[in-house]
Amino acid sequence: MEALIPLLHFSSSPTILNVSSQFALLKNIQNEFTRGVLSDIESLNKEKIDEVIEEFLKDFKELKEGSLKIKGRPNYDSAYTVSKAAVNAYTRLLATKLPNVHMNCVCPGFVKTDINNNLGTLSVDEAAETLANIALLTDGATSGLFFTKDGVIPF
Repeated sequence: MEALIPLLHFSSSPTILNVSSQFALLKNIQNEFTRGVLSDIESLNKEKIDEVIEEFLKDFKELKEGSLKIKGRPNYDSAYTVSKAAVNAYTRLLATKLPNVHMNCVCPGFVKTDINNNLGTLSVDEAAETLANIALLTDGATSGLFFTKDGVIPF
């Protein structure tokens, strides 16, 4: 994102839309360290987000498969959840630093993809419609938010 930001300033409506997941909402993060760092937007910085990732990787390497729950980490898709939570936090961080860039996260819903063996309820086209609608918002106040197809929800 940082590498592309200078190019966005050539746009009359610079926009970054990060595809996320409701799995990565802070209320769904059980690990206290991760939730605490990522929820403290006042003191959040890139180094703290990196620390969350490093702590997760340490836990993942140290713990035997099936025992991630000991440290409040889900056994299923824990890397996916933590990585999306980090993207959410980084989006919020950059949105505060770059007020002229519309920067948001969006969860398109449960989409039929390879990651879920095509068990999702939405087609890729339906998900793309949600993404396009949010990407095309022109209201300058819509930055640093988390969207679903139903609207804004708290991180």
